[in-house]
Amino acid sequence: MPTIYLDVLLLQSLYVNYFLLRAAAKLTHTPLHWIRCGLAAAGSSLFSLLILLPPLPAWFQLVCKLLAAALSVTMAFGLHRESFFRQWGCFFLCNFLLAGAILGIGSLTQKGFATWGNSCCYLDFSLFQLILFTAAAYSLLHLCTLLRGRKRHTDSRFQVFLRLGERRLMLDGLADTGNNLTDTFSGTPVIVCSAAALEPLLAGTPVEQLRGYRLVPCTTVTAEGLVPLFRPDEVCIRNLSTEKSRSVHAMVGIAGTQPSAIFHPMLME
Repeated sequence: MPTIYLDVLLLQSLYVNYFLLRAAAKLTHTPLHWIRCGLAAAGSSLFSLLILLPPLPAWFQLVCKLLAAALSVTMAFGLHRESFFRQWGCFFLCNFLLAGAILGIGSLTQKGFATWGNSCCYLDFSLFQLILFTAAAYSLLHLCTLLRGRKRHTDSRFQVFLRLGERRLMLDGLADTGNNLTDTFSGTPVIVCSAAALEPLLAGTPVEQLRGYRLVPCTTVTAEGLVPLFRPDEVCIRNLSTEKSRSVHAMVGIAGTQPSAIFHPMLME
């Protein structure tokens, strides 16, 4: 086995895991704050130390891989029943595609540039080559995302159902790609409603007493300020054109005077 430098191994793993999590976030249309992504990548990079151990049984390597992917996704996106397996599957798929690409490129070179051990990889890359490779792969992924976005239709009619304890509220929904507001801490997308529209749901309860209350900065074309958020007990969006309903993981922001609930179309994907 060639010499493996521990600092290079951990930095490579952190770097690769960061962009794999970014790729999973793009594929699942999940907002991901760069700080959470970096912390999750740093934590999961510790699994790369398995390459330094003697050969382990195949089943144990698989369990470690599945566990590493689950922990990475949980640290990056949080543990949400309705989206966890989709995010975990996309992250695991991105890992397999990257491993396949490394094996494919390595087979075309006279001297392999990757060292494998216990399903972990150590790349004999210069930093510049690694950046170029990542930029090319990420640009391709971004192009695919843009092409998918062109097929997204926002002219359908929607209804947004909100539940807070025993109180329920149904609002007309508006899918707007301009609503990119997310919770700064968790990366959760935000559905924007006016205070007047939410009054039947809040029933006079101060927003500061609601679960998940916090203030997040919001910038528009004409102004900027802080938007209060809270986390309802249930959010469901129904497409009246297709008659399909979907429970979504989202927070509610109180802003504007519009009677409808404004959400990003990615919540329906």
